[in-house]
Amino acid sequence: MDVALKLKIVYDNESKPDFESSWGFSCLIELNMEKILFDTGWDGNILLRNLKRLGVRSEEINRVVLSHMHWDHIGGLSSLRMGMKLYVPQSFSKRFKEELTSRFEVYEVKKAQQICEGVWTTGELGRGIKEQSLALETGRGLVIVVGCAHPGVRRIFSAASRLGEIRGVIGGMHDFKDYTVLRGLELIVPSHCTVNKKRIAKLFPEAYLEGKAGLQIVV
Repeated sequence: MDVALKLKIVYDNESKPDFESSWGFSCLIELNMEKILFDTGWDGNILLRNLKRLGVRSEEINRVVLSHMHWDHIGGLSSLRMGMKLYVPQSFSKRFKEELTSRFEVYEVKKAQQICEGVWTTGELGRGIKEQSLALETGRGLVIVVGCAHPGVRRIFSAASRLGEIRGVIGGMHDFKDYTVLRGLELIVPSHCTVNKKRIAKLFPEAYLEGKAGLQIVV
């Protein structure tokens, strides 16, 4: 049976009317009665205001997943309520993890694992900047959520494909140019730091949506 997956971009460099833009990324995932926040942007006040504009109270969020330890993906965390389940790459600094543990229920992620029904982390990937992504089950394939795709989109897809067929991707992709890896996807939403949005839009016009704060997608 197909599962309704809702993706709402909360924080991005670009925004739809009535939403605020700022450098960074955050995406709210609604799946199987769960509300999961992937990354938090930089400014927690903007994060909360955009959540409110999306009709979401921060108290409704069950879990938070941080992709990697860059300020524009973790800064908004300080504005969220204490006690939430928080999933961070194991490679985060010891001191930072200790600080997080004083406020949240912290789970360190090293390898691929299921976070909750329909939601998997790829585990931390990459040699330099280590980063985790999420694979979301829809009943008709996977949608991958990435922060900046520092390990490379192909490497992330390779890890996620063990869980099922990939049908979509959303998030930041930096200077990604390995366009062949996107062939056959039904949903491509470059966001945040993606440099080559125009090229991706030209190559995949039927699947392309430009990521920006306020964008809501039902898969």
